[in-house]
Amino acid sequence: MQYFNLIRAGALGISCLALGACLGSSNGTAGGGGTGGGGGAGGGGKTPAEFDAKFNSITSTTSGLAPTSKELTGTATFSGVTKVALFEAADPTNAGEAFADLNVQVDFGGETISGQATNFEGTVGGNPVTLSGTLDSANSPVPSTLISVTTPLASIPGVPSIPGAPTSVTATSFSLNMSGELSDDDGVVGNVLMGMGGGFLGPIGGSEATAAAGPTTVVVTDVTGATGLIDIGGAGTFYLEKD
Repeated sequence: MQYFNLIRAGALGISCLALGACLGSSNGTAGGGGTGGGGGAGGGGKTPAEFDAKFNSITSTTSGLAPTSKELTGTATFSGVTKVALFEAADPTNAGEAFADLNVQVDFGGETISGQATNFEGTVGGNPVTLSGTLDSANSPVPSTLISVTTPLASIPGVPSIPGAPTSVTATSFSLNMSGELSDDDGVVGNVLMGMGGGFLGPIGGSEATAAAGPTTVVVTDVTGATGLIDIGGAGTFYLEKD
């Protein structure tokens, strides 16, 4: 199938999928291990039902996970999936959905984060679409950040403190940006920039990050046969689990 022809005909086409691919990637100075295995077809999460089930299981109040509240140390690698709803800027009624596998490397002590997005696939106009290529934080014009903020816990006047109780809370959040070119059978479809942001989750009261989740955004520019600063856009969510 020639996806560019779909675009010219007014369908979302490959451009949208390129946008979804952007959503699945990240940027930053790598800390920790190398590229890990993604949450691809074998790992689940590459259909709407599979993704929603996994995302909900991680973010549910009954998951046993909560935003980490202690300082995180060491390095870790995470794998996951992003799901993005896409639209064509010239005609927002043209829509699709894309998935990508995520691999993320984190150095908590050095406060750095990096990542890649691969294995882009989805559905456009009811037809399956796949793209080749990798989005990498090393290629992003927007830097990635990992930030830890410690906030003292307020004491209540006249109420004695509880022995051993925490006196502060440390929250760790990140912004991961990835960029690159994605291709179909006809060649490069456009420049893709994907951004993800969120916080780390772990066992309640613990000091280990075992997962992360948050929103994803995607912008695709320089699409063949299209005009405008932003040719394709999209938004969705992602989840990560510690390898």
